[in-house]
Amino acid sequence: MKLTTLAALCQMALVPVTHAAVNGDLSLGGFVRANYSLVDYSDSSKDKSGDASFDAMSLTFDGKIDGIGISVDYRFASGFNYIKRGYGYYDFNDNTQLQVGIVKVPFGKEGFLSNSYWFSTNYYLGFEDNYDTGAKLVWNKDNWHLDFAFIKGAEYGSDTNERYGADIIGAHEEMNQVNARAVYTIPMSEGHLKLGASVEAGQLYFKDADSQFDGDDDSRYAYAAHADLQWGAWNLQAQVTNYKYNTVDGGDTLTVGVVGGTYDIAAEATGYNFNIARAFDMGWGTITVYNDYGLVSPEGDGQDDSMQNVTGVSISRGPIFTYIDYIIGDNMTFAGGPGVGLDNDNTDNESRLNINFGFYF
Repeated sequence: MKLTTLAALCQMALVPVTHAAVNGDLSLGGFVRANYSLVDYSDSSKDKSGDASFDAMSLTFDGKIDGIGISVDYRFASGFNYIKRGYGYYDFNDNTQLQVGIVKVPFGKEGFLSNSYWFSTNYYLGFEDNYDTGAKLVWNKDNWHLDFAFIKGAEYGSDTNERYGADIIGAHEEMNQVNARAVYTIPMSEGHLKLGASVEAGQLYFKDADSQFDGDDDSRYAYAAHADLQWGAWNLQAQVTNYKYNTVDGGDTLTVGVVGGTYDIAAEATGYNFNIARAFDMGWGTITVYNDYGLVSPEGDGQDDSMQNVTGVSISRGPIFTYIDYIIGDNMTFAGGPGVGLDNDNTDNESRLNINFGFYF
């Protein structure tokens, strides 16, 4: 990690911790995680019976000073570090909050569209747990939850893949995006059903000095319908997502960067996600068993579906949280495939076993 970045972070953290001791409004937290993986499509992984290494460390800072709130999550990974979220906020009343900074993009199901450490197929397209630079208005009243956002651009420039959420990088760059999401909660005797819809529209800037389209921009959009059913210890999640990038150069793929990785995705596709989970209270903690399924069906010529299925269990006891996931992928990035929605040349399914162990404070 860069010493200047660490020094700046320490300077930022020292004063709030002192202030928290005075009025109790501010808190410091985070986690430290390690990861083990055994990959069936890697000879070296199989020869070594898998690989175990440091995953990430997070420092979070949340609270209020004189009525102005701040929420920060900064992460340190192997070889680089990045911000997940970092915004200030103001509560106009009990129902309305304004957030400005690196905010969570309001698109798709609230929270996560997944139960596993591995996320859903939407995360790798930039439509799950994504944070970008802009302003967001959050409104809650009775059974309604509404979000409106203007996103000026990604949290980092398009010349780096060192970031938390998946963003378009390379010759294309996301800009001037608007989002709207509405969620209605139906109370039930043993839980609730949340039904929602999301829309997203923005521009796509193109930069290539050798191209006649250098400096031009085009449009992009996405929309989704989502449902989240909590029934006792059972949870069901479902979402249908459609997106399209209108590229000025006519390309049917774009380059994505996330957590140090780079891959291509289809410029237009429809995604389908269905997850099921069951939690068990063990007295000493909670065990949750789940299966997360995702399919991405592209529209481009010669492109093919991408599939990801994650079967796993999470174990929570006090500050310790562990994911044990078995991931099967077909034409899916980080699961043996070259990207998402690309030509897979009729390759077979690939799989990996992933165990993530974290201490949260």
